Amino acid sequence: MNRFFERFLDPSAPDRENEVQYWRERILAVVLISAAVLGSGIYVTNLVSTIQHRSWGWIIIYTLSYAGILLIAFSHWLSYNMRAGVLLALFYALGVVSALQYANVGDVRIWLVGFSILAGVFLSLQAGIVAAICSTITLLSIGMMMNQGWIAIPSISDAANPANFSSWINTSIPFLTVNIIIVLSLGVIINGLNKSLQRGHSLTTELERDRARLEQRTQALERSEVQVHTAAEITQAISAELDPATLFQQVVNLVKERFGLYYAGVFSIDEKGLYAILRAGTGEAGQKMLSEGHKVAIGGTSTIGWAISRRQARIALDVGPDAVHFDNPHLPLTRSELALPMISGPQVLGTLTVQSEKPEAFDQDDITVLQGVADGLAIAMENATLFQQVQANLEEIRRLNQQYLGEAWTDVTMRGADLSYTFENKALGADRRPPTADVSPLTTDRQPAASSDQATTINVPLMLREQVIGNLTLEADKETWSPDEQSFIEAVATQAGLALENVRLVEETQRASQHDRIVADITSKVWASTDIDTILRTTLRELGQTLQASDGLIQLDVPQTNEESTRDVVPQLP
Repeated sequence: MNRFFERFLDPSAPDRENEVQYWRERILAVVLISAAVLGSGIYVTNLVSTIQHRSWGWIIIYTLSYAGILLIAFSHWLSYNMRAGVLLALFYALGVVSALQYANVGDVRIWLVGFSILAGVFLSLQAGIVAAICSTITLLSIGMMMNQGWIAIPSISDAANPANFSSWINTSIPFLTVNIIIVLSLGVIINGLNKSLQRGHSLTTELERDRARLEQRTQALERSEVQVHTAAEITQAISAELDPATLFQQVVNLVKERFGLYYAGVFSIDEKGLYAILRAGTGEAGQKMLSEGHKVAIGGTSTIGWAISRRQARIALDVGPDAVHFDNPHLPLTRSELALPMISGPQVLGTLTVQSEKPEAFDQDDITVLQGVADGLAIAMENATLFQQVQANLEEIRRLNQQYLGEAWTDVTMRGADLSYTFENKALGADRRPPTADVSPLTTDRQPAASSDQATTINVPLMLREQVIGNLTLEADKETWSPDEQSFIEAVATQAGLALENVRLVEETQRASQHDRIVADITSKVWASTDIDTILRTTLRELGQTLQASDGLIQLDVPQTNEESTRDVVPQLP
């Protein structure tokens, strides 16, 4: 029936944004169509009755009323307020006409009750109350005017006669019409309310789904934010820490805490490339496995070995078709495991393994973030290895440099020159004894050390790249040397050491240059000779003069098959 009535609705009238107005217009359309259909019976019944009584005025009134109902029922171009107002006016008019025609025994109460109810439906609750009050006042007014004789009292003998069946028919038809109109109105209201409730329920359900999706998205964003912050902290730790053992332990602790995991560990490949050895693990289980030297075969059935051999991340679960059995006695609660290879260039250096107590705990986002962490650890391992190599090389260079400096300054001291200097400040008194070498022994301590002689003597080593090459001793009439004075003396001693090294290098360069010049002179004289005796004599003479030798011997001794030939040249050296 709703589909039937919907064909008569004005598509431009309802305002879907105003739900109440929309349903009022639906109810009005249904009521008008019902009134047009059922009103024909009322019109015919009243028309026959009025013709019998020759009430031509009432015939005109009933005809105009029914024509008005037909007009507003099928004239969609009329506004809602006009159609509703005309319908309410007709109901009120029919009630007044019925009261004037049949007094209080006719259909007056039916029409006025319908007028009050429809006013509340079409207009508002206040309008319905006003209509009910107006209807009551109308009934009382007509009754009072009839009582006072102001209007004629109608003849109601036929209408009030219970034995007159036609009066029952005349009353039943308006009663049925108004009842159907009211029932249809209530039906449309209830139907609209039901649809509104269903739509509200659907909206509520959709909102709940949207809220659930929003919460999931929020949780995903929060987890992504945690992952990003964790990755940033791990990157910072990688850049700040060069010790692999310390770095691995920091990273696994951070990953376990921030990702809410059951366990995290780092494995590195041994030198033979056969096993992945645990280098860091979280919790008591990790410490136990470290103490036991826990290792996993590469390329085996384990998640870690598979990830290393295939250079791919692998997720292991204990649910679904890909379920596996976790048999590590140290980690009995593991239900999901993710192993990520630590790749740097063409090499796989180890794996980062994370485990959870939840089934299906890891997804593609976790793989993406944690794979970046694993690759960062691989780079950190390479950097640490390179750093250790550089440190070893630097230590070797430092050791060789110290050895070279020690040997060089040993040669300087062995040349016999007096490499000490003593200064006495005459202005402080002639009876003072300057410090001797016994007062200032060489020391490897960088910090100045006060002697026990009244705490007035201070010894400062002359340091050159961590090698002691001498000692500086100062003596003064004071109880102690202030920190500023000690720092000043140490700075001067450091600069003195550098200056001494520069002088040594200059002297060594000069000696090397002199040696090169002498070699060049001897070589030029030797090359100027044209026979063997002259070459031998010139070589021995130049070397003897240069080295201040008293005697010299140069001998050619070449093994021969038949005879031995030896030539000795013993020139008289000048």
